[in-house]
Amino acid sequence: MRRLLCTLVALLFPFASLAQAPEDQTPALSDLAQMFFEDPATFGREHLDRRRLDFSVESLKHINGYLEAIRKDKGVEAQWTRVVLRAGAYIGEVIRRNDKKTQWRWIDYEGARQVDPKVFELFGKRVATAAVLYDGNKGFAFPLAKVEKYLENGAEDNVYLFAVVIMSHER
Repeated sequence: MRRLLCTLVALLFPFASLAQAPEDQTPALSDLAQMFFEDPATFGREHLDRRRLDFSVESLKHINGYLEAIRKDKGVEAQWTRVVLRAGAYIGEVIRRNDKKTQWRWIDYEGARQVDPKVFELFGKRVATAAVLYDGNKGFAFPLAKVEKYLENGAEDNVYLFAVVIMSHER
């Protein structure tokens, strides 16, 4: 738990990194994905069926339903960061665990900015870019940003289709 808390602080408030290669944040984001459906403090938990959250691609259809239900709740604004981080970590873990063609790993904003400064300076540091999936070859996926988009726009930002497209892309 201490490792997770330290990593979350580093994700949201990182100091300049001196390392050449971006640090792998996969263990922390994997823990965060697990917290998404295990922690009673998860916002809108009543809309989640733990039995359906098995890290399968199909489980993302259930996540679409969860996001649709909570986006209409005024309380989501107060829990925005927690929802984006936790649901985004779950979606990213589904991609990471199920993509047979790409070995994704999680890196934080500063690590991603080391890899591609122009892109990440353009996006800026915010909750949606606090952590991204990285393929090791300048390829990125943005599951946290996709959660934010769904909360803002609704079903047109389907997280199931997002994952399917990411995993079908040739690298």
